[in-house]
Amino acid sequence: MAHAGLMRSLSSIARLFAFACTALVSIGCAESPAGPPPASEATAKSAAKVPDYADEAASWGRYHSKRFQLSLPLPSGREWRIDDRSRPNLFAMHEGTSSRLWLTSTQETELMNRQRCEARAKAMGWVPEGLTTVDEEITGSPPGYDSRIWIALDAGKPGGALQGHVFLFGAFLRKCLLVHMTTSVPSAKHEDVLSSRLATFRARVVRGIELDPLRVTDDAEVPRTNR
Repeated sequence: MAHAGLMRSLSSIARLFAFACTALVSIGCAESPAGPPPASEATAKSAAKVPDYADEAASWGRYHSKRFQLSLPLPSGREWRIDDRSRPNLFAMHEGTSSRLWLTSTQETELMNRQRCEARAKAMGWVPEGLTTVDEEITGSPPGYDSRIWIALDAGKPGGALQGHVFLFGAFLRKCLLVHMTTSVPSAKHEDVLSSRLATFRARVVRGIELDPLRVTDDAEVPRTNR
């Protein structure tokens, strides 16, 4: 019975995620995704207690990492706590939605592709065991990169919580760009919120990463941090 319940949750998450992604594409990612079809009144009231990312475009921020020479957009930008100094990777946390983000760029000794960069992420312990695929995409994002975006679900959390994951495994020449984001909801009753968060992160955060222009001098101008 537990297995059947998990499969129903996975099927529903995949359906809602596809709906949210379609909504994002249809509006050109200019606005937040529309919600899924109306649920029962009880479910709607329960889901309303679990926050999604803010809808207003003005609430978004863009963080610039001088260390990794890139910038990335973040929903509810001012609510993220960002550590880009004390760890080997950039780490960001949004308490309101139980969201976490890790980002790093590695320099390798051989030519890389997305498969090798994914293996690199696994060797670094970035990919948990037992995840179930919701969706995946092969893309050239950021521009020039050979990348895989992977959306996955961990339904085995204590208390019936659902945790969603978004990964980016990107390769460019001898470099890997790795991104891992997680976000959680208390139960399958809030799967529409989880699907919306994952779709937003895939379409507007991961695909919104911008690399700094190539600099030829140390004093060249770089974008300012805005968060």
